[in-house]
Amino acid sequence: MEALSLRQIQEQLREASPQIADLRNQVHISYWSDHHLISQPLLNHLPFGRSLGPTTFYQYIDYQFDNLLIKARRNLLYWSLSGARHFNQTPVSQTTLFFDETFFWHYYILVRTREITEALLQGNRIRFLSQFLLSQTQVEVEFNEIRLRTTNQGTELVYCHSKEYTYKWNTSLWEVNIINHEQALVNPANFSRPITEPNAFGRETEYQDRLERILNQPDNFSIDAQYWESLDTTEVDSSLPSSSPSSVAMARAACFEKHAIT
Repeated sequence: MEALSLRQIQEQLREASPQIADLRNQVHISYWSDHHLISQPLLNHLPFGRSLGPTTFYQYIDYQFDNLLIKARRNLLYWSLSGARHFNQTPVSQTTLFFDETFFWHYYILVRTREITEALLQGNRIRFLSQFLLSQTQVEVEFNEIRLRTTNQGTELVYCHSKEYTYKWNTSLWEVNIINHEQALVNPANFSRPITEPNAFGRETEYQDRLERILNQPDNFSIDAQYWESLDTTEVDSSLPSSSPSSVAMARAACFEKHAIT
């Protein structure tokens, strides 16, 4: 059999590459890069634009982080094989994604305020994905928390830092950094207020369409006891890395933290 050239191999790999998403069309996400293409499977594993109740949050870090790493690796491979470059012609080697404040606070939260307020008053922590970084050296996944403040006019939802998870490619280990140790879900001492003036840049229809898609996803802002009782029965991809937050030890630690703090 005739050996394939490097160009032929690259062309075949490009044909088998994942579906690509244009970040300029993602109204629930902001990004810091002049390169705006990312693999759709990776984007699908990033729950931007919605809040995560206790069970949903731990299901994500326990059982989706490993799949997230697989998609992240494939995205790095896509950048390399496609010859992705910045405006200055340097190779694309990293990107940083953020939650879009207009979408999150003035579209999603606007219709979920009552449920989230009730969940906080019941002692449930509500988090949301605030930042994702992918580079040649590491993956960073950062979450913020929604808290409740009482005012003379009633109550308002605010937010604060929560946790940051960092995976180093060279060590194959996750590092967990608790950015905020304050436990008060109501009237926290340190917090940030959401933006007061939304700016949809004339894309209100796209914002509303994205909101309807997210609202079709199930939201669980409470504690699901069945999840905590079945941590060792959830199926995990057999190709996952051996060191990740989805180990039994991490799951038990998450469960302990959940019951101790929530």
